[in-house]
This record gives sequence, structure tokens and C-alpha cells, in this order.
Amino acid sequence: MSGFAFDQAEGLRRLLGRDALRVVTVVSGKPRTGQTSVVANLACALAGQGKSVLVIDEGIGADSCAARLGLAPRIELLQVLKGQAPLAQALLPYNDAIHVLPAREGLRRLPDLTPDAHGQLARALQALPWKPDIALIDLAADRAHRTLPAASAADAILVVLGPGHAAITQAYSLIKQLAQEFGQRQFHLLAAKTKDDAEATAIYNNMAEAATRYLHARLHGLPPIPLDDAIKRAGKLGKPAVETFPEAPASHAYRVLAQAVALLPAARPEGGHLEGFLHRLIMSGRMPETSVRA
Repeated sequence: MSGFAFDQAEGLRRLLGRDALRVVTVVSGKPRTGQTSVVANLACALAGQGKSVLVIDEGIGADSCAARLGLAPRIELLQVLKGQAPLAQALLPYNDAIHVLPAREGLRRLPDLTPDAHGQLARALQALPWKPDIALIDLAADRAHRTLPAASAADAILVVLGPGHAAITQAYSLIKQLAQEFGQRQFHLLAAKTKDDAEATAIYNNMAEAATRYLHARLHGLPPIPLDDAIKRAGKLGKPAVETFPEAPASHAYRVLAQAVALLPAARPEGGHLEGFLHRLIMSGRMPETSVRA
């Protein structure tokens, strides 16, 4: 594996498809790895680079991305699926570039949609006047098995690695599950709270070697996020560090990370929009259980 060096030539090739929506699922092997902080800061860094970002938020309460951005949800996706509220009312604008869709329960019920409800939601997505360039799915660390299709239906899976052997082991276990049960063969690793780039490179290379040998999967390292007290201080202020402390080392790292994430290819050209992702998610996670009827 080549570490996390930024490949300019590959970036230019990927820019040819820049109009397609990128859907990136952000996961981690255990709680408190900084995953939700990653989503909030990455969204702000992407917005600062001119991207429109939709955050699909499976968190709840203080652990949600909405809370990290100072937003207070009143409606979530499940109420939309049940026909109790329009989709536009569930979307929370953080600013002109970032919107958050609370989806703690709704994301878990999407595979149960009837064909009629599926069509209604697709039409609601098409009717939205605001169109994202990138969707970030903040998948809860306490996710049920049923939410894992949100990872397999995305264009890219970003696995956040917290510090410590246990966090790395559990992240590898999650990668193994996605590889064996959902056939995933490509993953992007993000080391958060690292001491330096050398530490991140060592973690990436060790995990990549094991994944190649035992899972036949490829792991790609992304620019890491250093351990930085600015993240904690910004969290206490209820704002992402990228906005509150823009000159902090972590904020700089998030801007570098945003460049790499913005250039991830849309894996499925035929589905480069929210409706396409919705269809893949429903199909990959459909189970013979009681349907949500809209």
C-alpha cells in the first residue's frame, strides 16, 4: 500500500466525474473513536472547498452529528417514511452548504419500504431544491446488523481508527464482517488522534497486509488526523474545530482529508444521485419483515 500520498494524476482523472454524487459511509469498530467529530469537521472542510454536503445522521442525542453542529432535530427520517412529515422538514440546514438528515430509526427501516413508499421517497428527493455533491453517512457505532447495508450501498467506506490496539482490532473485525457478509473489497482507513504520520503509516500497512492476505480486500490509507487539543476545545464550544480554530494542526489535516474525499470516484455511474443510492440501499438490505407503509 502506498500510504496516504496524494496522487495528483489520479485526482485529475477523478475530476472528470465530479458532477456525480459521492456517498461515503463513515464507520468505526467501537464507540468514542472520534467518528462523529470526523464527520462534522470533514463536512465543514468540504463546504469550505465549495462542496454541498448532506450528512445522514444515525447518531442520537449528544452523540449525534446534529448535536455536534448545534442543531436540534424535531423530525427524523422515520416520520417521513410513515408520511407524517415531508422530507424538506426533516432536513436541518447548518449553513447554505451543509444539511443534516436525522435518520436514527429511518435508516434502519429503509430496507422494509414498500414499492409505493420507495417511489414516494425517491420523488421527494428529486423535488428537493438543494442538491448535495457529497453525502456523508455517520453510521452509529452501536448499529444493528440491519444498518450495515448503508456501508455496502455507498461509493466508499471510510473506517475511522481510534488510538490503541483494541480500537484497531475492532475496526479490523468490522472490515472482516463487511467483506465476508456483504462482499466489500475496498475500504478507506482514517487514523484519528495519531502522534505523527509515521504512526498512521505503520497502522495502515499492518492492516492492509492482513486484509489482503486473509480477506482479499484492499485498504487505502487517507491523510490522518493528528491528536490535537483544538478538537476537544471546539467540542466544548459546540462547534467543529475547522471553523473555530482554522489554524490548528487538526483543522489543516481535515482540509487535506477533504481534498482526498472529494476526489473519491462515484463507484456506480448509473447511480450518481441520491435516488440511486436509495435504491441500492433498499435492495442490499431488504429483509422479509414488516414493511413501513407511507
